[in-house]
Amino acid sequence: MSKRQHQPISIERIFLQKQFAQIEQPLQQRLQLQQLGNDILSRYKLQQCRIVNMRQGVAIVQAPSAAWLTRLKQFRFELLSELRKAIPSVVSLELKINPELKSIKPEAEVKSTGKRQLSTQAAKHITELAKHVPDELREKLEKLAALSGES
Repeated sequence: MSKRQHQPISIERIFLQKQFAQIEQPLQQRLQLQQLGNDILSRYKLQQCRIVNMRQGVAIVQAPSAAWLTRLKQFRFELLSELRKAIPSVVSLELKINPELKSIKPEAEVKSTGKRQLSTQAAKHITELAKHVPDELREKLEKLAALSGES
């Protein structure tokens, strides 16, 4: 058996090479641009739209439909001025339609997932009412009153 002539190279060393640095830098800039874009677009209720890239000072913004594109055009100058505050090299915006964005759902606001519960006072009123109604309705009202947990 022959011995290994070269030792394995660590991953960290490979990533520090010039080739990877050239690839990583634009990716980091693009990620920062998208995060900044999401913040700015959400202020104008344009969560469906995305800032996808920037080439030669032109920020490319995509919308899922013509209706969203029209809304983007309404806020074009405000978006441009806010982008320029963060990235002074931005000269203009290029607006495009990308129908694939329709399938991407914006982050929903957090909603309470707790069960509904009836107050004890409301449950007492419902059980009192149930005493004076036909049997079919009485059963349903008693089930409703049971939601309070103390009936």
